[in-house]
Amino acid sequence: MKKFLPFIIVILLLAAAAAWFVLHKTHGTFDKEENAFAIADKNDITKVILTDADKKRIELTKVKGIWMVNNKYPARQELVVSLFDVLTRVTTLCPVPRAANDYVIRTLFEKHIKTEVYCNDNNEATRIYYVGGPSADGNGTYMLREIDGKPDARPYITFIPGMHGYLTPRYQTDEEIWRTRVVFNYNPEDIKSLSLEYPGEENRSFTLNRVSKDSFSLSALNSKNTINQAYKQKYVHDYLSFYSGISIETFDNKNTDKDSIIHTTPFSIFTITGNDGLVNKLNMFYMPANKRTKMPFDSKGNVMTYDVDRYFASFNNDKDFGVVQYYVFGKLLRSYQDFFFKPGSGEKK
Repeated sequence: MKKFLPFIIVILLLAAAAAWFVLHKTHGTFDKEENAFAIADKNDITKVILTDADKKRIELTKVKGIWMVNNKYPARQELVVSLFDVLTRVTTLCPVPRAANDYVIRTLFEKHIKTEVYCNDNNEATRIYYVGGPSADGNGTYMLREIDGKPDARPYITFIPGMHGYLTPRYQTDEEIWRTRVVFNYNPEDIKSLSLEYPGEENRSFTLNRVSKDSFSLSALNSKNTINQAYKQKYVHDYLSFYSGISIETFDNKNTDKDSIIHTTPFSIFTITGNDGLVNKLNMFYMPANKRTKMPFDSKGNVMTYDVDRYFASFNNDKDFGVVQYYVFGKLLRSYQDFFFKPGSGEKK
């Protein structure tokens, strides 16, 4: 056995070398394909168009430093970041095996998201490809390039290094999903006036009006509720600082009860006028208790009529309807008296 050992070692070394050569040679043939779908630098991207098989279309363009959806709404920043991450990092794993080639192409054309990426304001897309579903193991994504205006003959399995799961969900084509959910995004210096009305509780309602660069006047919405005491500008500015980055939880424009809810008496009405003269109005409505309600009973065991954690809201001149959380909006729901007294104490601040 010992006399054959040198030969065995040589054979093993040759086999290892051959395996290394084959693997690296095979890999080398795909080197030029690895980045076939990726954009080298996200800062070069100036427009992205996503179109699904049902012709739903999203166009992202940058306007004055803000990514816009279909030239109508600011886009959700987290979705822009997520999409651009895949646009720049998507990597080709391998071509789809020949045996599955026709099937994958057929399913790609039945259900896909056509992706067009434009860079540096060029009129021609830098990348055009079709995004399909997940590969058999769920960790890859089928994609098919378009070359010279025609689909390539060979689809690929793609992935992001270090990431598990397929990439298709990042290529959203629903406009409502893409729209920003921020409804109030003001700094105190951006606000000309603000009123908060509580229908049925007018003693709580108030208006703030700018009278100088750093000063606001405070008044009760109804003069009969006026408190003849001094209030502090600090409390006004602290309150106005809460109006930065306030978002709804979700859009609910397909709610079949939307119109009837909008015509009920709101719980509260926000009206903000910016220094640019634009008026932003949002109405909050009680949400009936439902299966999502976390507190179906009060402290005495009585069934709750309304959800205390969520409210409906209409905004954008009642064109939009959504759900808001008390957790987010609660800090805005102050009363006229709060600018004079510690809440609930009756003591002057």
